[in-house]
Amino acid sequence: MKTLAASLAMWMAGTAFLPGLCAVAEAPAAPAPAATPSPSAAPAAIVTVTLVGGGKVTATLLRESEEGVVLDLGYEVLQIPAKRVLDVRREDEADEPARAAERGIFRTGRLEAREVPELVKRFGEAVVMIRNPGGLGTGFLTSREGHLVTNYHVVENHTQLRATMFRRVAGAGQAGFEKVEFRKVKIVALQPLRDLALLQLDAAEADGRLPEPVVINDRDDLRVGDMVFAIGNPLGMERSVTQGIVSSTTRTIDQLRLIQTDAAINPGNSGGPIFNARGEVVAVACAGAAVFDGLAFGIPASELIDFLIHRDTYLFDESQPQNGVTYLPPPWRAPEPAAPTAP
Repeated sequence: MKTLAASLAMWMAGTAFLPGLCAVAEAPAAPAPAATPSPSAAPAAIVTVTLVGGGKVTATLLRESEEGVVLDLGYEVLQIPAKRVLDVRREDEADEPARAAERGIFRTGRLEAREVPELVKRFGEAVVMIRNPGGLGTGFLTSREGHLVTNYHVVENHTQLRATMFRRVAGAGQAGFEKVEFRKVKIVALQPLRDLALLQLDAAEADGRLPEPVVINDRDDLRVGDMVFAIGNPLGMERSVTQGIVSSTTRTIDQLRLIQTDAAINPGNSGGPIFNARGEVVAVACAGAAVFDGLAFGIPASELIDFLIHRDTYLFDESQPQNGVTYLPPPWRAPEPAAPTAP
């Protein structure tokens, strides 16, 4: 007990030499500094998702990735896989109208996704039939000045070309199309390596009554599985529409990249446009397999844009022998029988 009492006395005596420590121990605790308010979380984005087929969903975006998008509908969470999504637009972008930028003799831009029948109604008149003395193909209008794009093999070795436009008729008691023939089609430029040709309608024949030209996709954002559709004249069957998906964007034939699709492409479709779900031209139909179904190819839009921009490099010159003229073989005539010999 003596030892404990002595120790306690010594501790009490020691506190006399530590007034500050005692004061700190006895003073009321200082108020804690006010917490700095954390910045509020950014409000969740309101987006409009356009689905394959033209349907739209507007809701709060929770997550967006390569696998798809996740939306908050308020009462449940909706997950949409990427293969079903055509477009995702933020609320502040929704008011921006879809625009097409004029780039000389062609237009590029990002359009709003719509159902295929609406897109066919809008751009179907810009698709024409190209005829030569030996066959036919398809082409499409790229400018108000009458510029047309088709395949090189559609016009190869021919200088006399005709174009047939299918103009929509809307009047009292009438609904349908009328054929408008253009007999003076000029060859502007040829690119045999990429199988592309640039033509132009005669201004006097057009008479300023040309339909809206197509819009070319310049973003190179085509994905495997995306829906596409083609408009053309297979086997001369006018204004035929076929639909499919993108099978590959990296197919190569003879070291040239092509877009592979299962949309039906047949003889007569050559040179016609292949559209995406927004109605933008993403490829030029150039080949289809006659033996296998669902195997067709198109020239990427990026190659088409390069050809149109640098068309002066490929200007057509009638004096050049490689352009050629096709001469049809004369009618065959059976040889006359030999005269009988005398016995």
